[in-house]
Amino acid sequence: MNERLEKIITSSEEFNMLAKEFENGNLAKTIMLISKDSEYSFSFARLLSSMILDGGLKDGELQKSENYYKMAASSHPDIKIYPLKEKLLVADSSEIVSESSIRPIFAERKVFIIKKIEQSMETAQNKLLKTLEEPQNNVYFILTSSNINLVLPTIKSRCNKIELSKLKKDEIIQCLGQSENLELVTALSEGFLGRAEKLNNMQNIQSLFENVLAVVTKLKTSKQLLSFSKNLLDNAGEAQFIFQSLSLLFEDLLFLKSGKDIRFELYRQELESVENEYSIKAIAMIEKEIDRAVKELSFNCNFTLVLENLLLNILEVKYICR
Repeated sequence: MNERLEKIITSSEEFNMLAKEFENGNLAKTIMLISKDSEYSFSFARLLSSMILDGGLKDGELQKSENYYKMAASSHPDIKIYPLKEKLLVADSSEIVSESSIRPIFAERKVFIIKKIEQSMETAQNKLLKTLEEPQNNVYFILTSSNINLVLPTIKSRCNKIELSKLKKDEIIQCLGQSENLELVTALSEGFLGRAEKLNNMQNIQSLFENVLAVVTKLKTSKQLLSFSKNLLDNAGEAQFIFQSLSLLFEDLLFLKSGKDIRFELYRQELESVENEYSIKAIAMIEKEIDRAVKELSFNCNFTLVLENLLLNILEVKYICR
């Protein structure tokens, strides 16, 4: 595990709160970590499991014990990680129920980590209910979820729900280290490390982002639609990135109008040059159009059609609300 990330997690308010609860004997046996950053919540769950197996922190620090090193190597026999494939199946839940009744092998306690519980089959979640409600004395369950609204209410009611904070800009930078497009990646990540790492690996991130920026700052008439859409359609595989960038840019325009700090400070001059072209009402309507485009794409609609309609709608809204 990234040492910088480990330091950030173990220094976080949420981790230390849970460590304190453990020290006082009040730690819930079933915990749900909630974050849109599934990679971050999984790393948090692994470090929390190490703390539990070691009986707490030592002088406020995570103990670098055999439990820790086995956890770090993903080889600890008392830390069970599910699902075994993409999502939790009934067979996984049956195995969890059975395994939870078996004594720990190496440590005094046993921890089950269940990732992305919201993606589990409903039958698989239901099979866990009794086990989560009445876990063995030496057994802990750590569930992660990026969308708690998709988790069964009966599962949620059995968990101590912990919302994990987004990472700060300097924390993202610490984890990524040196990067050619570090400032842009950090701004686009919205505080999610998993997203930042993916963005950091994009080869054409700056040129693609600037093509999206051009839609906001340079698209003035319908005659320009074809050339602007072509620049983006050449990157159809990055549709999610295109819509996310558009949404964040219009949000920055709103921040400019209200005097708040903007995330794309690197492009402040370009955004300020068109600030007066978009009213607050126009920005709100455009954000809805972007949301609609994202939903249409999730329904497997044609990307070309969705994008061209969105650009046309942006122009229309801008004209109507001028």
